[in-house]
Amino acid sequence: MLETLRKGTGSWMVKILLGLLVMSFAAWGIGDIFTGGGDTSVAQVGDTKISPNEFQDAYQNRVRQMSARFGKQLNNDEARQLGIGEQTLQQLVTSALWDEAASKFGLAVPDSVVGSEIRNNRAFQDEAGNFNKLQYEGVLRNAGMNPAYYEHLTRGEMKRQQLLGAMVSGTIAPKRMAETLYAYREEKRTAEIVVIANNSVTNIATPDTAALTKFHEDNKVRYTAPEYRALTWLTLSAEDLADDVVVSEEEIKADYENRIDEYTIIETRDLDQLQYATEEDAKAAHKLLMNGAKFEEVSKDPKNRLGDNIALGLRLKTDLPEATRDVVFSAPANTVTEPVKSLFGWHVYNVKTIVPGSVRSLGQVHAEIQKALQLNKAGELIYDQSTKLEDELAGGASLKDAALRYDLKLITASAVDAGGKDEAGKAVTLPKAPEFVATAFSTEEGAEPRLVESSIGVYFMVRVDGITAPAVRPLSTVRELVATDWTAQQKNEAAGNKAKALVKVLKDGGDFTAEASKLGLTIKETKPVGRFRAQSEPDMSFDLLAELFKAKVGGMATAPNQAGTVHVVARLKSVIVARPGQNTKAVETIAAQLRGGISGDIMEQYRNVLQKEYNVTVNRTILDQLQ
Repeated sequence: MLETLRKGTGSWMVKILLGLLVMSFAAWGIGDIFTGGGDTSVAQVGDTKISPNEFQDAYQNRVRQMSARFGKQLNNDEARQLGIGEQTLQQLVTSALWDEAASKFGLAVPDSVVGSEIRNNRAFQDEAGNFNKLQYEGVLRNAGMNPAYYEHLTRGEMKRQQLLGAMVSGTIAPKRMAETLYAYREEKRTAEIVVIANNSVTNIATPDTAALTKFHEDNKVRYTAPEYRALTWLTLSAEDLADDVVVSEEEIKADYENRIDEYTIIETRDLDQLQYATEEDAKAAHKLLMNGAKFEEVSKDPKNRLGDNIALGLRLKTDLPEATRDVVFSAPANTVTEPVKSLFGWHVYNVKTIVPGSVRSLGQVHAEIQKALQLNKAGELIYDQSTKLEDELAGGASLKDAALRYDLKLITASAVDAGGKDEAGKAVTLPKAPEFVATAFSTEEGAEPRLVESSIGVYFMVRVDGITAPAVRPLSTVRELVATDWTAQQKNEAAGNKAKALVKVLKDGGDFTAEASKLGLTIKETKPVGRFRAQSEPDMSFDLLAELFKAKVGGMATAPNQAGTVHVVARLKSVIVARPGQNTKAVETIAAQLRGGISGDIMEQYRNVLQKEYNVTVNRTILDQLQ
């Protein structure tokens, strides 16, 4: 949570710290397990204890992050399979090791520094960039924290920054190393190539049954049908009930008035400005503009504090210094304002265009508000109905009886695979809930269905009526597909053999142009290609590039393209050596990357030292209960 609140405000050191915490997710040894004694800590590192609440907060935050990455809400089993609990533990233990080391060295952060760090956090500032105490408290309240705890976390993080910053502040990367890496990465090569397309091979015989049988047997996985499940389900969603929910005109009007800001577009103006220290200078600039001079020309006067940075772009009235607002927002479009004074000096504004403000009327948004209110009320009804449905099933009613009682539609599908497709490979219309398929494939056949609330607010119940295990499709049902695959493989092998034969002839002294002409192939020259940039030449694959970057000028190589549809024969024509001195900026970037890697190695080694110095113990019983 602290990480989220500080996102976008951290220094480079914060990034290093977070990177190290990620590194700590790798498995490493932890000391003896607690054997009892009533201690409820999840783990202890030296004198630092990791409480259940601390672990659970970090664990849930990590689950939310991973759920967002996978596009679905992870359940406990999935989180356990991904090792999120262990990752969280390692993160907290690593953080505790830094805290122990910081305490050992007597590192401290004064209240004034902590306060400054918090005041500079954009999450706690208003639109004008000023710290807002009410906003600060509100943000923390929504995050489940109080100011004292957040300030404690901030102080701890800043102490860790001091420790790690002192450790890596003098890290350097040898210039020669950065230049060598640049030369390796940026070297380019050109080649002369010919392309032998698999489909250019036309003398492939029709396969007989014996050939197809063997090919089918050798490639069973390719022709194996996935597991299918016969499913019956019902859903409860706000959308299903919304149209039947009655919303009064008074409710619609009240909601409109409460949310009027959402329907209001505030006037903005596209502005340029000049800024001067004295009224005399501002008036002189204004006179030049009135006599036809352009804003860009006048801005070049050294007395203009803003230099070339004159464009403000679209601005609200509240975006401007208070003293200038009325002058700017009373001026017509395509006009220059008289000089006006603010706390920052004297301003001259160019009002280029005006985007008028407007308010969408109740009539314009009536249907939108009505639908939103209906959905809100339907959401409450859905919860009540889901509770009754659960009680009904707990009382012994069947899924069919429960559906009839509450007028819910029961839907069936005879075969659904884990990708949501039927036996013909077509998508089955399933509930939109992202957890539906995973639930269906983790439920035992014939088991009593349970009510599941999805991450999008849809409730569903699914029963598994039958399971068809994965099985190899008989040759008789996939004969045409097998024949197509067999033929494609034969063409690929023939084209590959043709390419290898050409390479052999050329290595034995054959003339590239003459040999290519015999085969009806056209030689073309590639653009300069880097060793990691096969995509810049469609016919080149990374395998072919790897061979060309091993070869000397005139050397031959062959490999299929990335798609496997052609075989390419290439002769290295030239080597374009990279010159580090011609791109010092890129070399500096590489040096910075190397410094980051070296810093990470230093911190990893230091963490290993601390792990030996401070006893690390884990209460596995409590840890397992919290996941």
